[in-house]
Amino acid sequence: MTKTIFGRKLLMLATITVLVTGLTLTTTLDDAEAKKVKNTDVSVWDSDVSINPITGIFPIGGSGQIAGNFAVETKDKKDTTIQVGLRAQDRFDGPIEPIKDVYIVPTGESTPGLRAWNFDFSIDSGTEFLETQLGKDLSTSNLEDFDVVLEIKDAEKNKFKLDFDLGGINANPVGPIILSQQSWNIGFGFLDIPVDSEAYKISLSVLEDDGKKGKKVAKSKITVLVTDQVPEDGKLDICHKEKTKSVSVKSVAKHIEKHGDTIGPCTE
Repeated sequence: MTKTIFGRKLLMLATITVLVTGLTLTTTLDDAEAKKVKNTDVSVWDSDVSINPITGIFPIGGSGQIAGNFAVETKDKKDTTIQVGLRAQDRFDGPIEPIKDVYIVPTGESTPGLRAWNFDFSIDSGTEFLETQLGKDLSTSNLEDFDVVLEIKDAEKNKFKLDFDLGGINANPVGPIILSQQSWNIGFGFLDIPVDSEAYKISLSVLEDDGKKGKKVAKSKITVLVTDQVPEDGKLDICHKEKTKSVSVKSVAKHIEKHGDTIGPCTE
């Protein structure tokens, strides 16, 4: 099952953006420096940061949001610095410590129809927070000039793709969009993919908007394993061909997809 949705009207209610006017900054992040900051935490993720309509700062909303444990890629493109971050979090206990880029999340529902975990994303193209993180001035970019693509694939090979223009999801943009953050649940209706898989691969890409197949500017990707089993030495038990086998968490999703294995020991 493959779905592609251009859901601008729908996303208008679901995405938080940052708008900024009259801001001119300098210098860029070169390739060597970009490599150093890959997989660091995102520049800001804090529900206590106040919205500032003057500077256009609109950080993640809601209460109890905690920073940390994102899988991040930060790259430059000419005079552009783009940071993309993804993570999974327990809806009750907050951020989950990943094993590399694999997040192990709890089973079950948090409320009827919603799973017990969320996935969070952040796209930053030159905020003051990113400047502080990198320790330098940056040239800001308008995220409206890029395409953003969210892709989700479950272990049963169901696929969902959401290709959206950040400029079309804010009711009244008054300037360049330089930050977009949100926390979504796999049970949200517009994410048209089954909610009962044991494994998901999620990616978020920022692409050049050139009217064709855009070139990737920055991308973050994670694997989410849905199980209450606690890994030992970076491994989980799976049932492989009617035999219990201990494998690395990195290979679990591949085992499920390729062999039809299940997470957990075999049962008679």
